[in-house]
Amino acid sequence: MAGLLSLLVFLSLPLVPIVGLFLALLAPLPLLQVMASGRSAYTAWGWVAVVLVAGVLLTSAAWLAAVAVGYLLVTVWPATAVEIWVRRGWREGRWLAVVVLVALLIATASLAATFYPAFPPERLSTIVAASWEEAGGMPAWLKGLSASGPELDLAVRLFTYLIPSLSALYVLMVASFLRPRLRIVGVPAEVGPFEAYSSDEWLPIGFILGGLGWVFLPEPGKWLASNLLITVAGLYFVHGLAIIHFYLGPRLRPNRWVRAGVLVLALQMPVAAVLSVVGLADNFVRLRRGEEKDEGSDQ
Repeated sequence: MAGLLSLLVFLSLPLVPIVGLFLALLAPLPLLQVMASGRSAYTAWGWVAVVLVAGVLLTSAAWLAAVAVGYLLVTVWPATAVEIWVRRGWREGRWLAVVVLVALLIATASLAATFYPAFPPERLSTIVAASWEEAGGMPAWLKGLSASGPELDLAVRLFTYLIPSLSALYVLMVASFLRPRLRIVGVPAEVGPFEAYSSDEWLPIGFILGGLGWVFLPEPGKWLASNLLITVAGLYFVHGLAIIHFYLGPRLRPNRWVRAGVLVLALQMPVAAVLSVVGLADNFVRLRRGEEKDEGSDQ
């Protein structure tokens, strides 16, 4: 029942516009409750994965393959990563980096395998354009976004180019939603206060590789590197957001409206880029003054 419930909640992502983006965040919770009861989450999601994969092999339906990959990526992998985290005793920063970077790998590999030998972004752009033609043109609400077609075409190409990193960032959103709720569902994970969160110490390597590859490599290396760079920047965004929460102070941090306001402000593009830079800088220069003293007083 837990596996079936997780699948039904996940299906809100492709079937329920906009609201499904938030409902699907709940999909791994039934699997985590199974894990909290002392059993492996595999006992819940294993049969669902087998049925989905068997359906793909028997029907060769593209939409069913997309559902299977999406379920494994958004629901199964975050729950499995929590189970690995508990067993190995990782730091939170390493767990979140593993969750998101493996999600990027899964999304990239799935696209490459689906469209091989074609270049995935180009093939995806063609599919989007063809689907609009079959539907009688682009949706009316999209036409109102821009007076000229070239800007919209550029936006579509940019979206299809960055689908792997956008998928990984959505998994980052799922993992960030689950993190403070693990104790609530009974998972014995070592979850600290968010304001003390720090990214993994090896993450700058991904930032450097992504930046250099984006500048110097030809396609498809540039595609892989740019998606890696954006994914790592998303992880550093979480780090920078933790620093902002640290400076809110004990009076403001518990206020959910203050936290929501900070998040809405932080998601604005210039501010989000600044927070990513702040998170990266904290790896080299400690920006949370007094943190060591507070940690020492607890011991």
